[in-house]
Amino acid sequence: MINTKQVSSFLISFGVHFALLFALFFFTLPGSARDALFAIDSVLEPEDRDRMDFEKKLDEVQKPAITFNLQAGSASTKVGGRATAVAARDKIVVESKIENPQVRFTPSDVFVPGQQTVADDFGSEQVLGSSQSLVRGYGEALDQLTQELIRLMRNDKLLVVWLFDESGSMKKDQKEIQERIGRVYQELRIVDREAERIGISKQIRGAGRKSKSLLSEVMLTSIVSFGKDYHPQTRRPTSDLPTILKAIGGIPVDESGVENTCAALVRAISGHKLSAARGKRKLVLIVVSDESGDDGAGVELVIKQAKGSRAPIYILGREAAFGSMFAYVRWRQPETGHWKFLPIRRGPESPFPELLQHDGFRRRHDSHMSGFGPYEQVRICRDTGGIFFQLPHETQDLNDYEAYKYAALAMQEYKPDLGRRSGYALHRDRSKFRRAIAEVVAMLNPFENKVKGLELPDPRYQRFNTNPAHFGPEVARRGKQILAMLTVFERAIRHLEGVKSLRDREPSRRWRANYDLVLAQLYWYQLRLFEYGIGLDQFLRLELANRITNNRRHNRWFVREDGRRMVLPDEQNRKRFKVAPEELQAKKEFALQRLREVEERHPGTPWARRAQWESRRPFGVTFGSYYQPPPKPGKPRPRRKLTPVPKL
Repeated sequence: MINTKQVSSFLISFGVHFALLFALFFFTLPGSARDALFAIDSVLEPEDRDRMDFEKKLDEVQKPAITFNLQAGSASTKVGGRATAVAARDKIVVESKIENPQVRFTPSDVFVPGQQTVADDFGSEQVLGSSQSLVRGYGEALDQLTQELIRLMRNDKLLVVWLFDESGSMKKDQKEIQERIGRVYQELRIVDREAERIGISKQIRGAGRKSKSLLSEVMLTSIVSFGKDYHPQTRRPTSDLPTILKAIGGIPVDESGVENTCAALVRAISGHKLSAARGKRKLVLIVVSDESGDDGAGVELVIKQAKGSRAPIYILGREAAFGSMFAYVRWRQPETGHWKFLPIRRGPESPFPELLQHDGFRRRHDSHMSGFGPYEQVRICRDTGGIFFQLPHETQDLNDYEAYKYAALAMQEYKPDLGRRSGYALHRDRSKFRRAIAEVVAMLNPFENKVKGLELPDPRYQRFNTNPAHFGPEVARRGKQILAMLTVFERAIRHLEGVKSLRDREPSRRWRANYDLVLAQLYWYQLRLFEYGIGLDQFLRLELANRITNNRRHNRWFVREDGRRMVLPDEQNRKRFKVAPEELQAKKEFALQRLREVEERHPGTPWARRAQWESRRPFGVTFGSYYQPPPKPGKPRPRRKLTPVPKL
């Protein structure tokens, strides 16, 4: 039997709950005005492909966009020759406050995230930024940077500080950025139009406040430049585009050739953090430089200061020289026609150089690229929540440059250690295998003052009189130096062969590759030294007199490092260099085999590329003679004033 009181209670309860649910159906939870502006409605189909399969399309358009196209959280991590978006992103939200904005937000082709990345909600803060993002030029880099600034503007007003390198090699880059940066700021002004159209501009500015541009409320910009010293180019932070462009155009050239990047970053943070705090703005720093900087020891201080100020650092830089501190630009002296190699500090990609700084005769002058950014710059970006934008390196006059894209999947296994230098050195030296490689690199480092006599003079600009009394003492010194260098190279080879049994137990493919390449180079360089010494000795004993006899006017002789014909030792060479012809021939075949093994073991990497380049190098020397007329009698002509060697 149904109880009347129970029925009444049920009906009353049902009615109350129904009324509450009906009311909640029409209730809208208001979001913040800023979130309303940056709301995104995006649906991405799940992708089964590996994230390595995604590539960024080239954007060389300089005309600014006219519609607002945004994807949240555009930070990315790209290693090697292809692009991969894997870093933290903001959660994609459908904001109910905009009922019918009539604005279509479509996913940008800048990044396509993996499905596991879209699901994460990290907010606007990132513990680590992107180690590097491979871009094909300033257009693409600035396009991605625009997306980053918009992402940051979603939660904070910004104070953006641009730091430009004052080196002479950057003038062309500064002009290109000056031409393109207008597009960045004009696209950011789309924020103004969209805010006005959906009726929230007053909410963002604040009640009763007026401004020419909403962008000036959301983002201010400072321009500074640096070389040996630090130079502000804008008197105060501004949002005025002509003022910004004029400041970039007025950046001077620092003739010192010194780039104190870390000192400039510390100065920029300390000089702007109070201004940012007073204006309740987030400090953002953007560095534009083609060098890794001369004060890399300050990298830890930069990271500490940037973290303390919650300031992400973005760097538009170049690829690091492979295993070397320097890349080299060829420069020709206009008056003499002589070529010089001008160093640009562009590396290494690791905390310390892990490969030989010697090329068999003297310090390296090659400009092979590593596939990674310079250690200091990549580390700063990663640890402060920024991105290192790796621009394509310039090819003009870059010595021994070869355009080459390394396989991204292969390079994943060869990534350098980006930890503190102190921790890196401690971990390296605990391993007998790695420590042996580092000791050989130090043993043959011609940049160290304590290592003397490891560099043969460059013979291209040396001329010798045919009188033995004139050239005899210098040639004798060179012969002794070659013998001493052969002894050092033999000691280095024995040192590495002593840890050969540990090679297959080494867990790091990068360190195994370092070992394989360094040992193969040592065998190859040893052969080159033998050929140099034997060729020089035989020329002076057997050939120079015949040249002078057949060409009576010849009174000068010279040596060139371009021999392609192997010179085998005679009886006197065997006694002096302690090597037989068949032994030397076997050394050549063995060295070439070791270089081929590097190519086979580490395909698609800079180690394989360097080994291939080494095997193509001429391994000996050739000689020539000529006639140099005596100076004409009369008043001596004044010596020409030579153009100073530029400092890059």
